[in-house]
Amino acid sequence: MNAEKLRQHIENADDITILDVREADEFESTQTIPGAQNMPMGKVFVEAKKGNLPKDKKIVTVCKVGGRCEIIARELSQKGFDIEALEGGLEAWNA
Repeated sequence: MNAEKLRQHIENADDITILDVREADEFESTQTIPGAQNMPMGKVFVEAKKGNLPKDKKIVTVCKVGGRCEIIARELSQKGFDIEALEGGLEAWNA
């Protein structure tokens, strides 16, 4: 998903979950997308396995430049999640 499409989802108050998958220190030291919750990459897979991530609504993953969030989106989409990565990560969001 590109940054503009994500902005539209946020502006429309669509029911989506935004996961910032950076480590806690990265999340706390820089800005993120409004409404994003921090869940580091390793924890995302654990929480998904426990059934703690929604399968009935869109999830958008975010990281600094898009690498980590793309891996998570690819892996979890194969497990039935409606999930996309933010293309270009926060750098694209802030551009």
